[in-house]
This record gives sequence, C-alpha cells and structure tokens, in this order.
Amino acid sequence: MKKYYLTLSLLIISLFSMEGQIDAGFTSVPVVNGKVVFEQFIIADQGLTADQKYALLQKWSKDKFTGSPLLSGIRFDDKARTVTVSSKAELLLPVNKAGVREKVMMNYRFDATIANAGCMLVVRDITYQSVQKDGASFFPKVFTAEQTVTDQAVNAAGTEGEWSTNARTETLRFLNNLYSELSAVF
Repeated sequence: MKKYYLTLSLLIISLFSMEGQIDAGFTSVPVVNGKVVFEQFIIADQGLTADQKYALLQKWSKDKFTGSPLLSGIRFDDKARTVTVSSKAELLLPVNKAGVREKVMMNYRFDATIANAGCMLVVRDITYQSVQKDGASFFPKVFTAEQTVTDQAVNAAGTEGEWSTNARTETLRFLNNLYSELSAVF
C-alpha cells in the first residue's frame, strides 16, 4: 500500500513539474531597452539540416504573405538564413464598457532566423493605428506598443487602460497564432 501512495505521489509531482515545461508562446509583454520585443525559440526536427529548415521557412513565408494587401515587405537573407516580414494585421478589440467594438490596425515586423536547433522568432516595431472621430473628419492616430500594451499602459485608469488591455489581449492572441503557425512548419 505504501508503494501505491509513493508511486501516486511521484506521478502527481511529475505532472506539476511537466506543467512548467509546456511552451505557451507569448503570455506577457517584454520590454527590452525601452522597446517591446517578443522573442520565442522554436525547436525544430533535428532530422532536418539548417538548409532544409530554411527552405521550409521560406515556403511558409511566401505562402502566408505573398499577395496579401497587408504586406509591406518581405526579405530573405539566404546567407544568414533569415526571413524578415513587415506587415499589418487588423485587430478587432473586445467590446468596451461603452459597448463599442473597435478595429485597430497593427503594424509589426518579425524576423525568423534558422539555427541548428530550430528557429528564433523575434517580433518588434509594433505600432497601432486607430481612427478617432474629430467632428466630421477622421484623423488616424498612431500609438507605439510601448504606449499601448506594456504593464504601465494597461494599468492606466479609465478608458485608456481599458483600451490598452483590449489591445494587449488581441496582440497576444495574434502573436500566439503566428507562433503556432510557424511552429507547425518544423
């Protein structure tokens, strides 16, 4: 009976330790040298060479972004085995307290670099463009990620903090989808 309890206890303890090893993608907003920079390493199949991994990355990038009206630019660096994409994404924020569901255009840049063990994904240069009504005309306002989705911005009072929280939620959702798609490549 003691062996049964000991085995059960070890199993439960190992389950808790395995929970910390699950790769959750992006769960917070890291600030590096005053800039919001998301980084995640994706472990790839070790049966593939670095050139094969880079070929898969190139194919995925071309399939996903080529022809998209939201794509600003895509660059392939064969020597460094890096793909850089500048693009936009339309984020539909959750309904706010005023009952409004706002659309925000997010500009972002990401680099995906192949290493022997996998792929390093770095997302940076994030800005948001929201259209604010001013009388009869509309003037777009541009906000940086540092102004919008950091802990400091989310903790702001009132509608500003609510807007930042909603933008942060949708940004993390978008980045986790991007991360999942890229992870599936390898």
